[in-house]
Amino acid sequence: MTIRSQWIFSETGLQSLTAAGHSIGWLKAWVRSAGADSISVHLLESERWQHEHADWRIIFADESELAGAAIALGLQVGFDQFGRLEIADASSFGLDNPQRTCWVYRNGERLILFIPKGDIAYQRMQYLKHINGGRPLRSLAILPDESGAMKLEPGLSGTLVSGTELPPHNALNCDGVLLEEQVVDQLRKRGLSLRTVESCTAGAIAARIGRVPGASDVLERAWVTYSNDAKSDEVDVPAEMIEKCGAVSREVVSAMAEGGISDGCVCIAVSGVAGPAGGSDEKPVGTVWVAVAMTGENAETQQLQLSGSRNEIQWRTVNAALSMLIERLK
Repeated sequence: MTIRSQWIFSETGLQSLTAAGHSIGWLKAWVRSAGADSISVHLLESERWQHEHADWRIIFADESELAGAAIALGLQVGFDQFGRLEIADASSFGLDNPQRTCWVYRNGERLILFIPKGDIAYQRMQYLKHINGGRPLRSLAILPDESGAMKLEPGLSGTLVSGTELPPHNALNCDGVLLEEQVVDQLRKRGLSLRTVESCTAGAIAARIGRVPGASDVLERAWVTYSNDAKSDEVDVPAEMIEKCGAVSREVVSAMAEGGISDGCVCIAVSGVAGPAGGSDEKPVGTVWVAVAMTGENAETQQLQLSGSRNEIQWRTVNAALSMLIERLK
């Protein structure tokens, strides 16, 4: 049986998704791993989704918008004594962070899932199991580039792997796990904390880790050392080194990571040219250096040559840095 599915977002739902920094690419990939063969994305207000056949419909919006969608689909709705939505002939289950109620309506093989806006990524297993009846998810291999069949976000792609196939040799994980979740898990297993020293990403790596519930177990501190003076003042990078090698260099990013290190911590540092201006023939826009340092070891470095707009280069830098950290922790 071919399963056709829809993700349906209201404008406020999309705003919630954007504010959390999550991409539709991940949401589509997770539903594919739950068993969907095709996925289309719609804006709730367009009403086009009502005229397209779908076996699974997943609607992400605030409660009043969910009520309107349920009515448009011919369902009866009401509100309890506390003003909370109720949908006739639908079962419900709860999500935390923030606490809210989701509704599941089934009619034979057809399913409609109503999710109030809020966290949609880190609690995904709670609603995915309702979509496919609790069956195991198909393996979703995450690749540290954009060569896979599913584009997750800038710098990352994914591909579904069947039970008889070997995962790609460069897969970061085959569990559909976000990079920040994997970093937090690896740090916990090793009993380590994380520090970041960031220039061109302006704190985005630390912010990415901070999205994960329980990140306080591992995220120790972060510096945004955007200026050359900050690199010297905050993590003791010699001014002479910056003058000689340039802020975007192996030497400086190594010194940034090693300057932020402490016992029991791993430190990741980045410095680059995000553009659109500021590049040179020697260091064009998209040139980024990443370093990971651990106590008692020299920093490991990697040079990136990235493309795209300023925010895409920053996004790709964060993904590349987290990927490098994961490999180091393994």
